Amino acid sequence: MRIKMTLLDSSLARAFLLQYKRLLGDVAAKPMKSSNDYNDARDLLYQDGLNRVYVFDSSYEESFVLAVRSAIHGMFIYAKKYKDGYALKALDNAWFCVKALTTPLEVMIPDWVVIDTAVLPYEGFFICDGLVVNRQTYIGPNMINSMTQELKTERKKWSSNPALERTVGSPPLASAARRQR
Repeated sequence: MRIKMTLLDSSLARAFLLQYKRLLGDVAAKPMKSSNDYNDARDLLYQDGLNRVYVFDSSYEESFVLAVRSAIHGMFIYAKKYKDGYALKALDNAWFCVKALTTPLEVMIPDWVVIDTAVLPYEGFFICDGLVVNRQTYIGPNMINSMTQELKTERKKWSSNPALERTVGSPPLASAARRQR
């Protein structure tokens, strides 16, 4: 069996999704029927950085609560797939090497496109929350060339750092999330 290095371990992905779906359903206070319902609930959860009104009960794992509280939600540039993850560039120019949960990103979106999603630190990895909205904004060749050079430098740092230190050009994710608020 070939392990997909771009996907989070399936048991971790299941644990995350079980809690995330429940959380988004609680935030929306209605049954979730479509991906649009989940996207709307996610927008509500992360409004103004993170909706402080929501209180997590003890049924949520601490690692999940910390991940959600440290998330960066918004627009990213999805650059491309690499062996160990996907390269996403945040609006503050920080690069992230993220894992997908259950569906490879290249199945959902083309390379070099602007997307809306959330990036969270979870169980030692950065993950994309699985709700990916393609903004239908594609990056042009000159910008791709420039970002490709930048990405080459960043990837060297990724290979020499542990998973959660795979952000470059910015402080740790929690600080970056606070800066986004």
